[in-house]
Amino acid sequence: MTSVLIVDDDDAFRSTLGRDLASKGFDVALASYVDEAIGQLTERPIDVLLTDLRMPGADGVDLLASIRSISPRTRAILMSGFATARDYQRAIECGAVRVLCKPFTSAELMQAIRQAVDCETGFRGSIHGLSLVDLLQMFHYARRSLAIVVDGWAPGHVFLEEGRIVHAVYRELIGEPALQAILAMPAGSLRTMVLPEAPPHSITREFSELLLDALRMLDESSAPADAELSDFDDILPEAAPRLSSSSSLAHLRKLDGCTAACVVDTESGVVLGSDGGTPDLDLHVAAAGYAEVFRRQRATIAAVAPDDQLCDVQITLSRHYHILHRIAARPTLCLYLILDRRAGNLGMVRFALAAAEAAFHA
Repeated sequence: MTSVLIVDDDDAFRSTLGRDLASKGFDVALASYVDEAIGQLTERPIDVLLTDLRMPGADGVDLLASIRSISPRTRAILMSGFATARDYQRAIECGAVRVLCKPFTSAELMQAIRQAVDCETGFRGSIHGLSLVDLLQMFHYARRSLAIVVDGWAPGHVFLEEGRIVHAVYRELIGEPALQAILAMPAGSLRTMVLPEAPPHSITREFSELLLDALRMLDESSAPADAELSDFDDILPEAAPRLSSSSSLAHLRKLDGCTAACVVDTESGVVLGSDGGTPDLDLHVAAAGYAEVFRRQRATIAAVAPDDQLCDVQITLSRHYHILHRIAARPTLCLYLILDRRAGNLGMVRFALAAAEAAFHA
């Protein structure tokens, strides 16, 4: 059984994450600060360390530096909602296998843990000067099973199973069209990840034939347009900030248990843009009703605490959380999120809302 130590000073987040991993069969230990974690690492073997970055006293990177001598076999994953490029660099230099940005999904967490376990035997790092085609050929001949992530304007994913390309995803494209679009990307960075359990098989052709045809088609046609379009340019007034579903609402859709996400004008109750919701939910009716709740709460706050401002309204139902988050730069607009209580983690929501608000003006 894989042992996991979770270190985070947020009690609710730490406990929720621990229960989730325990339910998946992991041997879970918890610590709320670095000294407590070091004590546990000296007392028992730990396979994977999950540590937050910002904590009172010593931080997560300090812990990463310490485990080299305390528990060399432990593989570490850093978690943070506020990591800078320098934090990321320091974490990798201290041996972190992954840096997970809060909020992250259960699937992303499981991938990171599997990658950490895989790294117990073998090497992980970056190599300069290899193209995507070079990597595909190398992993094909080595009969490796893994996922290659190509980070560019939008990320592309290529899945290999025992050296065969079985699946590719790029934006809305799947299969061979996605592979061709990924190969057409002019620049980016490459990284590998653990192959997801039971990956889809959208590509069936043999490796050599597939790759040759893809490269030939790229020679005969130009690369697909890669412009980022705003979903709301025809809806918001000219003076309003532009919102892109791939930047702002994407942070909310990424949450485990997200049922629907949208931007709502609390003055009118009108939905300005959404991810579509689900067939059994009339998002427009819900948004209009909760916008009225938000207006009344705002009026109450203005009457009893005029120097304060209403930022969020959370309504807890038997099956769902309904959360409205005021966009600071446009106080009449709110991000409206509906989260399934069985799958959602409220500890992740504040990070997702902050990221979504920041992307609102990007």
